[in-house]
Amino acid sequence: MRQKSIAVLKVSFLAASLAILQTSVFAENSEQASSGAAPTVKVPINQQPLFTPNEPEVQSNAQSINTTQTFWTPERMRKAKPLPLPRSSQGVVTGVTIQDIGHIGKSQASSGAAPRVKVPINQQPLFTPNKRKFQSNSIQPDNEGTKSASFTSSELVPLSADLSYPYVASGKLFFSNSEGDFLCSAAVIKPRLILTAGHCVHSGSGGNNGFYSNFVFIPAYRDGTAPYGQWSWSHVITTNTWITGSGSEPNAADYAIIELSDQSFNGVSTTIGSVVGYFGTKTLDLLPNHVTMLGYPGNLDSGEKMHQITAGSYGSGGNNTAIYGSDMSEGSSGGPWVENFGVAADGQVNGSDTSLNEIVGLTSYGPTAVGPLYQGSSILDSRFTSILNTACAWNPGNC
Repeated sequence: MRQKSIAVLKVSFLAASLAILQTSVFAENSEQASSGAAPTVKVPINQQPLFTPNEPEVQSNAQSINTTQTFWTPERMRKAKPLPLPRSSQGVVTGVTIQDIGHIGKSQASSGAAPRVKVPINQQPLFTPNKRKFQSNSIQPDNEGTKSASFTSSELVPLSADLSYPYVASGKLFFSNSEGDFLCSAAVIKPRLILTAGHCVHSGSGGNNGFYSNFVFIPAYRDGTAPYGQWSWSHVITTNTWITGSGSEPNAADYAIIELSDQSFNGVSTTIGSVVGYFGTKTLDLLPNHVTMLGYPGNLDSGEKMHQITAGSYGSGGNNTAIYGSDMSEGSSGGPWVENFGVAADGQVNGSDTSLNEIVGLTSYGPTAVGPLYQGSSILDSRFTSILNTACAWNPGNC
């Protein structure tokens, strides 16, 4: 019988504890039948607890929005480093279709939405970014690596396209862990929810102690500016598959969802999805497919500009993951992989899949070597649907 569990953390001024609860039920069938019977012996009932159970998965918290934003001073943001991209421990398996790797069930999709609230764009820099030195042993920009996984890699043209939907619904995620301050990529998927990689919110071991903290999301970040503000977190959730996976890749469910607190514009409490819009999502549709990949890779423009890759599926990375060609590296983790990206033109002929801007994957890992030039993503499946449903239920209007 399949087990399913999820891990949730709610912001806490001190630390809150996590419960990862798993239950197993085993049934044995027999062709023989026997009748039931009521109890025949009365014994004393023991109400003494054997142990004190763990706290529930969703916990209350007391950290304010201002606390997180105060933590992120301009100097701290400037010094935050792109999180290293996890490396795959497996080789590339090509030519594998979604049917071949054993997916069962029907794909589930939810629609995205363009922004509906217009707010002033703030072009005042938060800080002056560092220009990172290019390392000779890091990924070299190109359009095809040694595995011949083809792709197109480009800055946004024009750069100001990051202020328009659907680009604007993607951004940079700042957070802290025991080793310092780091950066990942993320994307808005519901009015208050963003999607990123599991390894951008949790170490992959240690239960509650493995969660990172001080999450702040900046949509459409560019060169030290936050045109639509900084959005602080209130809840975070990732899969038990990631929580108990010891941080190894490929991981079958390396994804996480963060709830963001509302902000006030002209005295009105507003969700991030109202301001920048949000992507749709779709499960079980990453292999085969073609996507636009967005992120903030530290090896390209020092991670200071949103970057885009367009590529078709190359093959399976094993363990419920798919591989696409890419020259992005550290900092791109958690960035969305979007099918049917963009805006439909007048007269565009409808195909069999007409929904626009649906996330079907996100950047999870890369190869151990520099030359292959590809990235892998966990395939969104029922584990994604489970954490999404949980996050939607945190507060009315989340989804």
